[in-house]
Amino acid sequence: MANQLDRDQKSGLFIVSYNVFKPGVAGGYNLQLRLSVYPPARRVSGEAVITHATQQPLVFKTAVQGNYEEISGGIELFLAGHNLLQAQAQHGQQQSHSLLGEDFHFDGHLKGGWQAENGSRARYAFLQHGHWTEVIGQDVQLSDEVRHAAKALNLR
Repeated sequence: MANQLDRDQKSGLFIVSYNVFKPGVAGGYNLQLRLSVYPPARRVSGEAVITHATQQPLVFKTAVQGNYEEISGGIELFLAGHNLLQAQAQHGQQQSHSLLGEDFHFDGHLKGGWQAENGSRARYAFLQHGHWTEVIGQDVQLSDEVRHAAKALNLR
């Protein structure tokens, strides 16, 4: 009951962006999460973009949705991605979207809450060309633009 009251007291919507990567690994996977967080329902939605600059460059994008839990001063964040198929109407003026299926999973622990302090870690997996790739032990950091904006607005 107290948990439900706590959830009902929270309001608002905010935007956050993270870089998820393995420090010191040149050419490793880099995940950028651009998320909208809705605290009353503990729901998260947005976009995940994975890049990898090696012999076969990779750019993977997917729409994500999920939820989060507040656990002992941190956030446990769970996301799933669904590839969208765009279909254009005959006259080219309307577009419809339909879900093709899950193509991304993310499980992260954000130390210190949404600020993602040092020690924030994640693992994720994505589906490309019929093959799942799992990436573990990644650091999570606020993106530079969010970190600089928070500092400029004196939010930290």
